[in-house]
Formats: sequence, C-alpha cells, structure tokens
Amino acid sequence: MAQYGIIRIQKFKKEAITGIQKHNQREGKESKNKDIDSDRTILNYDLVNEEKIKYHEKIKEMTDARVKRKIRADAVLVSEFFISASPEYMNTLSDGQQKVYFQEAYEHIAEKYGRYNILYATVHYDESTPHMHVGVVPITEDGRLAAKSYFHGRTKIKAIQDDFHTHMSMKGFKIERGKSSEVKHKSVHEFKKEERQKELNQLERQLVFKEKEINRIDTLRQIKEEGPTELRSDRRIEELWSTSLNINTSKTAFGGKVKLEQGDFDGLMDLTKDLQSTLVAEHQRTHALSQEIDHKNKENKVLREQLEDIKQDLSVYVSHQNGEIEKAKKQMREKLVRDFSAEQKENIKEEVKRELDTEYKAHISHLSNELTTEKQKHEFTKELLKKENEASDNMTEYVMKITQDYVPKEKLDKANRKVEQLEKETMTLKAWKEKALNWLEKHLESSPMVAFIQHVGGIQKRTKKQEQGFERE
Repeated sequence: MAQYGIIRIQKFKKEAITGIQKHNQREGKESKNKDIDSDRTILNYDLVNEEKIKYHEKIKEMTDARVKRKIRADAVLVSEFFISASPEYMNTLSDGQQKVYFQEAYEHIAEKYGRYNILYATVHYDESTPHMHVGVVPITEDGRLAAKSYFHGRTKIKAIQDDFHTHMSMKGFKIERGKSSEVKHKSVHEFKKEERQKELNQLERQLVFKEKEINRIDTLRQIKEEGPTELRSDRRIEELWSTSLNINTSKTAFGGKVKLEQGDFDGLMDLTKDLQSTLVAEHQRTHALSQEIDHKNKENKVLREQLEDIKQDLSVYVSHQNGEIEKAKKQMREKLVRDFSAEQKENIKEEVKRELDTEYKAHISHLSNELTTEKQKHEFTKELLKKENEASDNMTEYVMKITQDYVPKEKLDKANRKVEQLEKETMTLKAWKEKALNWLEKHLESSPMVAFIQHVGGIQKRTKKQEQGFERE
C-alpha cells in the first residue's frame, strides 16, 4: 500500500487571489468543482482564522505594516502549500489522527516560514481525499515581498519536500518520501486530475471483470439451452449401455411370456438397478445445474443492468473529464502566455541589474584607485605648501630684518627677485589646485570632496593672510 506524504506548492498573483478565496472558503451557492460533497462542507475548518476573511484586505494589511518597498503589479502575493497523503494511507487514519496530521504539518510550515506570514490554513474534508491549503505571504525579514527568496528553484523545492518528510516521520507518521521527478512540478489541478484518472482506471477494471462474469453466465445458459442429452455423458452411463449380457431365453407354451434362468434374471435386475440409480443421480445433477443456471440468469440480468448504469455513468464522467481537461488546457495556455511574458520581463530586469552591478563595482574600484592616487598627491601638495609657507615666513622675517638695518641695493634687489620667484611658484600652485578641485568635483563623492575643499580652502585662507601681512610690512 502506498504511504506517501504529499506537499506541493503553487504561487498566486493578484488576479488569482479572489478565486482561491472562494475555493478555500467555499463561497458562492454553486461550485464548478464536481469533487466537492456539499453535505460534508460543514466538516471543513481553518487553523488560522475562526471566521471567513477577505484575502486581499488581509494581504494589504500585512504588506502595509511590513513591506518597505513598493509592490510590483505582477508580484507573487501568496505561495500556497497543498498538504495531504496518498488516499490509501490517508483513509486508514482516524478523524483524530487526520487532524493531528494537518496540525503537525501546519506547525512545521509556521516554524519554517514564520507564523506571522501565514494567511490561512484551510482543511477540506468534503473532497475525495482530506487535504489542507496553507497560504503564505512571502515577506522576508528585511521587509521585501519576495517569493523567490523562499521557494524559487528545484533545489529549494526538493529541500521543502525533504524537510516535510523528516518532520512528519519524527512525529510518528509512517509515510514514505516520494521519488524525485525530472518533470515540472504538478499543480493542485493536475494532482486532482491524476486522482480522477486512477478512479477511472479502477472503474474500467471493474467493467472488464463484470464483462467476464457475464460471459461465464452466458456459457452456462448456452449449456442449458442445448438440453440434458449432452449433460448425460457420464462414464457410468456409457459403461452400462456398452455392457453385453449373454442371456438364454425360451418362450413358454402359454404365449408371450419369456423364461429366463435365475442367474440371468438376477444379472439383468442388477444392471437395471445400476442404470436407474445412475439416471437418478444424473437427473439430480441436471436439476441442480438448471437451478444454478436460473440463478445465474437472474444475476446476469442484474449485472447487465448495473453494467448499463456503469457505462452511462462512465460516459458522463469521461465527457465531464474531457471538458475539464480542455478547460484546464485553455487556462494553462493563457497562464503560460501571461506568466512567460512576466517571467521574461523579470529575467531581463535581473540581467540588466547584474550588468549594472558589475559596471558599478568596476567604476567604484576605479574611483577608489584614483582617489588613493589623488590623496597621495594631496599629501604631497600639503607638504610642498607647508615648506613654501615656511620659506615665505623665513623670507619675510629676513626682509623685515634687512629693512630695519641698512640694506645694500644689491641685496635688496636679490631679495625682491627671490620674492617674485616665490610669487610665481605660488601662482603655479594655485592654478594646479584649481584643476585638482575641478577634477574632484566631477569624479569624487560629495562628502570626501567637501572635506578636501575645506582643507585646501583653509590653506588658501592662511596663504592669503600671510600675503596680506607681507604686503602690510
């Protein structure tokens, strides 16, 4: 007996939320799902919500409180888990054990993806196999609505199935881990379609068995219609008929009477008795066969009627299934077109983002190298300006000292030429500083550039003060 635990996941965008709300909460007077037994709907329950909720309103409440970025129009709002087990195993569990099964599965999902992210956990008992739908709004800890962070990729899906099997096994449920499949993960609709196909195959096997039973009954009826002569082919009868007796007879003088020896008469009587007993037994057997055939004819009639009913039900069921399959194919084609377009856009966005990130990192690395070089030049310039300022201060003191005393004309001219030379060098350094500031303004970030400008500006102010002091002297 198959004992597989089942966990499947399906992603829903904005346009599908109302539909899953109506399905999960059984809203609407008539459901298109023929698998639902409305008499058992009262047994359904939700592990999260005591009353019915509006999915869109609850999702908006959750995202407004915790999502920091603007939500895209094509974002996945709900990732839904479908929890069940193979029908052969699930139907062997009592009602209490089934409730524990779903409770443990819910606790596992809540612990793994956050209890605060769960929108609903609805258990359905009104379909062929009990199951649970658990809706998770995929909000990450850093405030993003990102289903890919939790559920994207074959590796993550396999890990989800492995963790579920391990958890349920530890809780005492003897379920097996299903074999990994290379095909694309099946949706809930596809899973239900496969279950219906299994039921259809079972009905077809029953139909073959009934047809074989009918053929057997037809054979017995044919034997009856051929008459009892064919049934009396018993070996004992053939032996009796083939027995040869040597009887000596003679007529009496009184006419039609035949005179037999005593031994011949006794042998003839024994043969007659054997023949009579055998014929009686054969008659009884034939009568019993006739009664059995009458009984089988009645069963045959009932089976034919049942067969006709099964054929009609099967025809209706097949017609309905074909319609559902065509409808599902149409919806799947529409969904593939819609999702493919959205996925293609998402892939392009991801590709552009990767290229921009690569260029940004390369640009930042280049700027970092240039900034290091400029910092070195800046330090060299600071040292050079410091030395020039010191030289200027020394020269100023020297000129003032010479001025206070008698200064020969040759020395004074030499000092003036030295001052002019220093002024030219100062002008050259100012021009280089302007170029450096212009380059920094274009290439460096604002905060380092401001600090550099303030530093250079301080040097410039000190230089101007010194020049003004020199002029006053």
